[in-house]
Amino acid sequence: MNNNSKILWVDDEIDLLESHIIYLEEKGYSVSKVNSGEDAIEFCKNNHVDLILLDEMMTGIDGMTTLKEIKDINQDIPVIMVTKNEEECFMEEALSEKISYYLTKPVNPSQILMACKKVLDTKQISSDKLIKDFLDFIKNIQTKNYNNLDINDWKTLFHELCEWSLKIDEINNVDFKKILADEKDIINNNFSKYIPGIYKYWLDNKDDRPILSSDIFSKCLKPIIDNKKLIFIIIDCFRLDQWKQISSLFKDNYEIKEDIHVSILPTATPFARNSIFSGLMPLELKNKYNELWKKMFLEKKYNGYEDELFKNILNENNYSNKSFHYEKISHHEEGKKFYNKLNNYKNVDVLSIVVNFVDILGHSRSESEILKELIPNESAYRLAVYNWFKNSWLKDCLLEFSNWEADIIITSDHGNTIVSKPSKVKADNTVSQGVRYKYGRNLNVNQKDIFKIENPEKYLLPSFDVNTQYIIAKENKFLVYHNQFNKYANLLKNSFQHGGISLDEMFVPLIHLKTK
Repeated sequence: MNNNSKILWVDDEIDLLESHIIYLEEKGYSVSKVNSGEDAIEFCKNNHVDLILLDEMMTGIDGMTTLKEIKDINQDIPVIMVTKNEEECFMEEALSEKISYYLTKPVNPSQILMACKKVLDTKQISSDKLIKDFLDFIKNIQTKNYNNLDINDWKTLFHELCEWSLKIDEINNVDFKKILADEKDIINNNFSKYIPGIYKYWLDNKDDRPILSSDIFSKCLKPIIDNKKLIFIIIDCFRLDQWKQISSLFKDNYEIKEDIHVSILPTATPFARNSIFSGLMPLELKNKYNELWKKMFLEKKYNGYEDELFKNILNENNYSNKSFHYEKISHHEEGKKFYNKLNNYKNVDVLSIVVNFVDILGHSRSESEILKELIPNESAYRLAVYNWFKNSWLKDCLLEFSNWEADIIITSDHGNTIVSKPSKVKADNTVSQGVRYKYGRNLNVNQKDIFKIENPEKYLLPSFDVNTQYIIAKENKFLVYHNQFNKYANLLKNSFQHGGISLDEMFVPLIHLKTK
């Protein structure tokens, strides 16, 4: 047992416990002390803690409220509740909030010591097992033959990667994080070989492919609309690992079915999200709604017609008798206004909500040195999304929706990935501005870095003239014009981008929530 464990003691009369604290410190523990629940919550946001000793009765917010807030920050921090309350109903509530142990006042230093040793020894055993399981997982994926994996194997592997990302965050081991990141790079390298070889087959064989962006309406939404009210939520640029981080917030209210759909290429909002709302691939959308398509791409109103596209597909499927409301929310105030008038939509048959916060956060990070400091990596990005979500209008809406007679589908148009290796592009001034993909004429780039599509129609992508090509970056590459290379290579390195081929961009959470 490593006695360097960090203990936080929370008590509004903490000064009276000095002898207890000295006793624990003499035994080798590091003890921090705060005298309010508010201070404890703030401390846990900014510091690593191995164990919390928590007084149940305090001025300000009480111990039980503090416990719930701390568990929202990190549900795995062990907590010993110190209480005078021995009522059965209280103990049941405390245990339901996952306290690790409880002590009844008055307590002496030896009781405190024994309780800490019991909890921390158990935690150490759990940590040791987690490490063993992680090393077994790494050993297993290092022996995989990636050439033999089908789409279901890839989906399973990605689920495991996301889950291990969260578990490694718990033990906060820098070496293990590096091991996982290195293995993920290898996996993405192989995935970037798999997709160009299989993608056209998927486009040509609707009955033998995973759910693509254009399939979501027919395969996921239509079966619900036939039988129930539907709430359809698209969180722009939302990743599977981020969903797994926040999913615990809803387990008490919903039965959760967790799946993946595959974002079409390019994995970018103008293509993938319009495909979701129309049920069409981009070329099909251009051919069917040519005037809308011109407004989207020629006038650069890329996602200005989602409600119209969705109304069209509802009417085409004989749902013209179903009531429908669409809402796009980009800012906190818009979200609060929507939440405040939520009852107006309780009887709507199909309620569609687009949420732009996660995408805005990723783009804002690229432009802000402060956000780069606050969100230096994927782990911090997950935590930032979680911290936003648990205090957001969207969480409030989802909790309210649990009282409605409706099923909920949550998904995204695409994810994103951290880019680190620039690839020079030579092109004329007709080329689009994407960092992970471009379309236009005369695109010259290192072929190893990209998936090049020279006949867009074969991939159900629109042409803008007779010579339109698409280039889509693989792995962690990003595209920079050769005449601006040094400027943008440095500016964009280690930023979150989308549009390319990687697991985090293409494998998108597809979540079905049913009220318990």
